[in-house]
Amino acid sequence: MSAVLATYPPAVLGLLLVAGVVIGLLAGLLGVGGGIVAVPVLLEVFTYLELNENTAVALAVGTAQASILIASLTAVQAHARAGSIDWRLVRSWLPALLAGTAAGLALGAAAPARLLTGVFAAVAVVLAVQLAGGGRLALQPWTGLLRQVPPIIVGLLAAAVGVGGGTLSTPVLSLFSFPIKRAIGAGALFNLAIALPASGFFVAHDLGRPGRLPDALGDIALVCLAALSLPALLVAPIAARWSAHAPAALLRRLFALCLGVIALRLLLRS
Repeated sequence: MSAVLATYPPAVLGLLLVAGVVIGLLAGLLGVGGGIVAVPVLLEVFTYLELNENTAVALAVGTAQASILIASLTAVQAHARAGSIDWRLVRSWLPALLAGTAAGLALGAAAPARLLTGVFAAVAVVLAVQLAGGGRLALQPWTGLLRQVPPIIVGLLAAAVGVGGGTLSTPVLSLFSFPIKRAIGAGALFNLAIALPASGFFVAHDLGRPGRLPDALGDIALVCLAALSLPALLVAPIAARWSAHAPAALLRRLFALCLGVIALRLLLRS
């Protein structure tokens, strides 16, 4: 235990706690997974701790997915109590979303990172413009097998890049004139649905690799996970209650801004 605590200076723990607050705000207010916050913060932490690049990246993505999973638990509960989760939509999306998640985890391990982040960023920019414009590009709901295409793409891209499912599901649903508050509620649950298998994947990934942190479980750093998740658990339900009462137009603009920042961050990282 002393070796674990000695690994993380107080300044590092403070940075992780602040990042956890931001993750909770994103999860509750907009139904966005906090991976886009957690991954760069964790990369800075692991670089400071002098881990090699491959180990740092794997631990950052794995720990971020586990933090999304935990933050989503209270966010989903709060959105469910507020009545902002469309369970019929969840049931219709979930099988295809999970199929896309499985494909995305495999793709993320095999495809070039720059290609994946470039595709994700391009999609995010288009969706951000759509949201900022008030949903002018309204599509008719797809039927038959075509209706499975959006959740498959959302699951695939979110899992491959390491962000929450709600980051894409909410703006994609807005393309089909789905109410923004119900899309945000569903997005919080989709974060949970993607982060659960992804976290299991990273727990089982490369166990016993040399040069790891003393608190690592697979590719999840447990102390970092706790520092990110505890504030997120407290903040997410409060932010979800704000989301339920906020004007829909404001939520659209905030989500568009968040999506644009995510796209820019991914492009700079690639």
